[in-house]
Amino acid sequence: MSDTDEHGRTALNAAVDGTIVAVRRMFYVLGDEIDRTEGPIEFTFHNGATLLLDAGVDGAELRIGGAPWRDPFEPLVDPVNIEYVANSGKYTAFDVTDESPYDELAGRRVDAVSVVPLADGRPRAATLYVGTGMVKAESIADELIVTLISA
Repeated sequence: MSDTDEHGRTALNAAVDGTIVAVRRMFYVLGDEIDRTEGPIEFTFHNGATLLLDAGVDGAELRIGGAPWRDPFEPLVDPVNIEYVANSGKYTAFDVTDESPYDELAGRRVDAVSVVPLADGRPRAATLYVGTGMVKAESIADELIVTLISA
């Protein structure tokens, strides 16, 4: 997902002045259990642009991308993958636009963004400033933790 544009910062900066029209979260699903404590977040904007924030494979970097999240197991037809998903679960996309607290974001404009870098310059966290509120996405120990601070 890291773009060739200095760790996805072009996609992040493109969110500025964008109006959020949809929010998806990718939560880990195993059987009937859904872990809603962590996972990627995806914003869709009024102009069709997408911003996807996810934890990097090294567990430290925040991956920033401009393409919608794609389920790596779909279509689920390979018997090995079917067995793996049945036993171990997988991330699944959920439209959370109308769910609290994400419902506060729909129709809001992103006024600014900021990045907290790792020592080597790769992003560790990013914040979207939405009116008087904010959305912070932070890669912590292989998980993406998203914090919403209401207006």
